Amino acid sequence: MRSTPLSLGLVLLVVACHAPPASSPRAIAPDERFSYREVDPGFWEETAANMAVDPFQPVIQGLRDRKARDLADPSAPAPFRDGDLIPKHLAAPLRPWDDVRDVLGFDWTGLAETSHAELTQLEGVLRLRTVLAHPDLRIIEVALGPGAILPSHADPAPGALHVISGTAEVRVAGVRIQAYPGTSVRLDPLEPRRIEAGRAAPLRLLWFRFAPGGEQRYLGFGYYLTGSNFHAQPLEATMPADYQHWPDEVRVRHAVEALPQESSEPGEVSDFVRDQREALRRARAMPGRPAALYPETPLAVSELDVAWLDFTNLGTARFFWADDASSATGALRSWNRIARMKGIFQSRTPEGLYDFNMSYIANGPTGKYVTHSHATPEFYYVLGGETEWKIAGDTFTARAGSVFFHAPYQDHEMRGLVEGEPMRAITGSWAPFGDRSVFRAPMLLTEPLPTQPASSLLPGGFVFHAFDLKRLRFETAGARQSRRWR
Repeated sequence: MRSTPLSLGLVLLVVACHAPPASSPRAIAPDERFSYREVDPGFWEETAANMAVDPFQPVIQGLRDRKARDLADPSAPAPFRDGDLIPKHLAAPLRPWDDVRDVLGFDWTGLAETSHAELTQLEGVLRLRTVLAHPDLRIIEVALGPGAILPSHADPAPGALHVISGTAEVRVAGVRIQAYPGTSVRLDPLEPRRIEAGRAAPLRLLWFRFAPGGEQRYLGFGYYLTGSNFHAQPLEATMPADYQHWPDEVRVRHAVEALPQESSEPGEVSDFVRDQREALRRARAMPGRPAALYPETPLAVSELDVAWLDFTNLGTARFFWADDASSATGALRSWNRIARMKGIFQSRTPEGLYDFNMSYIANGPTGKYVTHSHATPEFYYVLGGETEWKIAGDTFTARAGSVFFHAPYQDHEMRGLVEGEPMRAITGSWAPFGDRSVFRAPMLLTEPLPTQPASSLLPGGFVFHAFDLKRLRFETAGARQSRRWR
């Protein structure tokens, strides 16, 4: 007998009425050992069923309620709107390199007239790519061929350099810094700096530029953990106790030595460079210019000198989320097992806050950082690991070179997708709405363009995101390397 649409619908209704109910998630006790294969990825979402089995539900509900109150409070820091909202995900490996003339704000016309051959050489040994361009913050990938030199120049914006691979000699503020992977260098506004790559390998570094004097009330105003069951982390997410980002052989502390006074002003220069130096002198003599924006921030910082954070004792941590997270320490206790984090640079203001901050972070394979948000704007620059990222309803897959932007109060979460492969990243935050005019002022070249070694040329297919991360061994019982979790 042929079914009519009506009779087929009745059959489906009867089947549905007699189908067994969907199984509810089981409760997972704190410190219980289980495999990620035993749970559905939806176990960490904010649903009534998940909240019902979350032993820390009252704690997390308090943070959900706090977010609702803050969003309704007209005196709270406001969410970003319009031009302050940029794309959530920027996949740097898919983008071509920028024209160096679009990134470095030099007088290119005058430079081409006086140093055409040397300029052509510079363009062959230097690669630049702006991977995050917010009105408050620029993140730029910089590559220099072995032995190449980016000559002395001054930038109106404050910033920082962070070495990812290779070595560099950085001359700034009257000193020479021998920098290695994990070294951060403070860049004060209009302070000339010179970068020379080591001769053994290309130099890869990140250059951060930010608007100073941002609204400090965003920092630490609120951290809202709103997902469920954060305490429950699979055994495959356990991180090695001796975890480090970089291989042991490249983890070297930087060296700092004073420069001879005469070395910063080499011999004869062209009228062009002389005029650039005079323009710098006038800019530095402008009335009201502070002597130092961040007197408490060291000129050079090595990640070797910073310990990984103990998530069970956040009271002394200088992170914007530390106070609120401390109130949920029971729910966050698993972090010490499945995550690593350390602060590596902070442009601290005289008032004890900061304009810009960055940290190392690693989340264990198949681990889940549940839905959360905060008033402070935030970025992630992914160094390695395949991760599912959810931001305000959109889902992305992160790999080395992925850059994420989290606007104030915007929900986001991360989940590792591959066994044996942790997510490793540089993450940071900033005080928004600073003096954005620094990005419009010209940069000044204070040294003649040098002749670059022929061996410094970078190949056309140079890959920036081939980071030399430390290889890790995961001894977790039952783990199968490179098994994907979808």
